[in-house]
Amino acid sequence: MSVSQVIAQITELDERRAQMVVARDIAGLRQLVGDDLLYVHSSATEEDKALYLERLETGYYRYLGMKNLKRAFRVLGDVVLVNGDVRIDVEVKGAVKLVMSRYLQVWALRDGRWQMVSWQSTPMPAPAAG
Repeated sequence: MSVSQVIAQITELDERRAQMVVARDIAGLRQLVGDDLLYVHSSATEEDKALYLERLETGYYRYLGMKNLKRAFRVLGDVVLVNGDVRIDVEVKGAVKLVMSRYLQVWALRDGRWQMVSWQSTPMPAPAAG
């Protein structure tokens, strides 16, 4: 598979992941993320797969929308690193937040399919209103 094909596949999978997060499709996410997932939010909250999915399922997090603002890919064999900026509209414990974030996402090819295995997020200032 060429680098451009891998990037296209990861782009499609990540768009599906964002849709699953908003829809709280836990079964779909369970397949798409690795069992060894490490998810670090922009608040520095760190979660493994079980805790992240539990919090999504119970409504602790209720994602209202996610929009990638930019992305850059590095394909390193069976690992893809994605650096990007994202806007996340989320409700956390009942409080609605706008999160502007710069992230590093890691995908790994396992048993012939890509899984997201890491997400590390750093907050960015929200854009000025105007």
